[in-house]
Amino acid sequence: MSLLDVLESLGNIGLVPLAAVDRAEDAVDLAKALKAGGIGTVEITFRTECAAEAIRQVKRKTSDFLVGAGTVINPDQAKKAVRAGADYIVMPGFDEKVVDWCIENHVPVIPGCITPSEIMKAISKGLSVVKFFPAESCGGVKACASLAAPFGSVKFLVTGGVSPGNLSEYAKKDFIHSMGGSWLCSKEAVKAKNWNKITETAKEAVAQLLGFEVVHVGINTRSPDEAAEISKNLASTFGFPCFVNSASTFVGTGFEINHSEGLGSNGHVAIDTNSVSRSEYYLTAHAGVTFDETSRVKSGGKTTVVYLQKEFGGFAVHLRQRK
Repeated sequence: MSLLDVLESLGNIGLVPLAAVDRAEDAVDLAKALKAGGIGTVEITFRTECAAEAIRQVKRKTSDFLVGAGTVINPDQAKKAVRAGADYIVMPGFDEKVVDWCIENHVPVIPGCITPSEIMKAISKGLSVVKFFPAESCGGVKACASLAAPFGSVKFLVTGGVSPGNLSEYAKKDFIHSMGGSWLCSKEAVKAKNWNKITETAKEAVAQLLGFEVVHVGINTRSPDEAAEISKNLASTFGFPCFVNSASTFVGTGFEINHSEGLGSNGHVAIDTNSVSRSEYYLTAHAGVTFDETSRVKSGGKTTVVYLQKEFGGFAVHLRQRK
């Protein structure tokens, strides 16, 4: 996998569990538990003696799974990690020697950058993803937004204070590349070999990451007159206001009455998500979903609406980028 492919995959996965393992053999079970929960990567930190061996075992015994080396602070650690099979390197700060070695050896590297000067150094090296750590104590989403304004080509891997309580706030921002944390695979759960708990935590995190929410049901009609009649009945029965546009009428916020027969035998269901692109990745990889390319709507090069190929009970389903 190329450097760009690794970074793109990390962005699609969106969640980067941080693990400090004391026994190399535990890392394999940890990786399998995370994968079962839908997360296809783990960052094994160089805070323990067995970090390199843990990376080596995971790469040997798992497939289609990215392994990163974290808390890398010098070139020797980077070399050791890559020899063990690490797919990417993550640094807590910016060390030019580590960055240069990784670039020269075509290894994806994500250095820690929390100041404009550090970000400018990263840009000068041709990097487009940096680590923002410790995220919450350095300003969180607002700080990242402020930095993203002048540095639009850079995205952030945020760690440090990211939790289930604020995950969705980060997840819906374009400038956030991915989110990491040890809470996804706590040291206590790893030590107790509680792999089921780690799998469940991963599933819950993925659900928060994607943030699926049904926002309205669209009903097909054969004509504007039929649509007007249905809209009038719904509005008068429930006291909902009507908002008429050229193609449909919204009754309240939950119903869209199409003025003609649109996609879906009976209509459609609109589902908001924090990220259409990540949702496509997860639904394709884990649910075998395919998408209708003719329905794709883009804005600024980014997909904002796309329909699934499959109907559910006669209703098409489309994903919509949450605003």
